[in-house]
Amino acid sequence: MERRTVYLLGAGAALGAGAWWLASREPGGWLGTASQVVNDVLNAIVKGARLTRAPYDTTTGVVPGSPADLAASCGLDVETYSLARMISSEEGRSNNTIKAAVALATINYATRRGEGITALVTRAKTPAHSGSYGTQANIDEDNGGRAVHGPSDRYCSTALDPYMGDAEIAGQCISGQIADFTGGALGFDRYGQESDPDKVAANRAADGLVEISVPGIDRETDGIRFWGPA
Repeated sequence: MERRTVYLLGAGAALGAGAWWLASREPGGWLGTASQVVNDVLNAIVKGARLTRAPYDTTTGVVPGSPADLAASCGLDVETYSLARMISSEEGRSNNTIKAAVALATINYATRRGEGITALVTRAKTPAHSGSYGTQANIDEDNGGRAVHGPSDRYCSTALDPYMGDAEIAGQCISGQIADFTGGALGFDRYGQESDPDKVAANRAADGLVEISVPGIDRETDGIRFWGPA
């Protein structure tokens, strides 16, 4: 099957991205603010059909099958599929603006590390899990299929299958059709779901990051915070 990178609206999407680029660089740009234009583009994306059916093994947290094979099975290049799988797993129920923001933060972090998206999201602390998609929590077969207390196994979750809309967002973020509107975000977290959000913030600060505001996303209403260079 031919591999492809997903683009949303062809020439229309490219025009939207170009207009956004202009608006973000010219005060009072003719199509309004950058955030408004990107919202218009993202609002046109619909969830669509699920692309694969590859659930994670509940005893190990690992998704059976190689990333390359899973991507090929739905006609995507592996980087787009990996990012789409991250979007679905981390923020599958969120709006498209949040999905794009976490995708861009992941791209930025991978770039900072000098590695690809797939390498970043499939690297695991448990050697037997590394190279595969799976849960962020370290689920151990020897622990009765329960999460092991301690550090996360992966940078992010890739446990859930992506939908067409996730792939469209991923493809546009990778290609640059959706330019980085996060201000260079390198990380994100759902602080209300953290066992110790203050410790997470301290760890981010130790890495030289500060909490940043992302256009179109409200920290309190949306319950998500983003981190970028100081």
